[in-house]
Amino acid sequence: MTFPIDQGARPTPSDRTAPAQQWRIFLDLADLSGPGEQVITCHALAERTEVGTETLGSVVSFLQTVGLVRGARGKYAVTAAGWAIAEMQRRDETQARLLLQAQFLQHWSARAARAALQDAPVDQATLGQRLCPSVPGKARRGTYLVEWLVLALVVHRDASMKICPSAALTAAAGAVPPQQPPGAQSAPEPALLMGMTHSDLRALPPQHYMALLDHAATLVDLVSA
Repeated sequence: MTFPIDQGARPTPSDRTAPAQQWRIFLDLADLSGPGEQVITCHALAERTEVGTETLGSVVSFLQTVGLVRGARGKYAVTAAGWAIAEMQRRDETQARLLLQAQFLQHWSARAARAALQDAPVDQATLGQRLCPSVPGKARRGTYLVEWLVLALVVHRDASMKICPSAALTAAAGAVPPQQPPGAQSAPEPALLMGMTHSDLRALPPQHYMALLDHAATLVDLVSA
């Protein structure tokens, strides 16, 4: 079975450092830039993060495509959307990830993931290969892209490293959940809300749970508009 994916511009995460470190780099950049979206130099960011400028450049290039950062030639600033996410991260990680989800749902990787998960659930390595099939010698880029999609609650990863689309991704695509081929035996998939399982939701504090429901209602309004 083939999974057609748009072969246009498809910027991928840096393979120089893991997504967790890339996320910390973004938070540091946002902190330096601040709510006024002050322009900072790559050298200033390197001093803060203790990461080389070449690595920072490759990380920031991807962050720009998601709409978190703007700038060029070693001078960058956080965007309004990026600052909102970084500021929310200080108070509520789940809400910050939901704001990040809104950014990624507009990114090429969300559309590609929906196409690549027609036979979901699939293992993480397979999804990475489908998302980045033509990046020779850069296999980690596909894996790292999946990690970003998990962080942004665009896809859900279970304990066995199987990936399926989140409810938000399905809603944004205006499509029904992927169907199994006739006669295929499939394991039951967890019910998801905004990429979170029932167990995840039960673990949330009451105020976080109510905020999640408010965000879900907003997303439905946007999709229906």
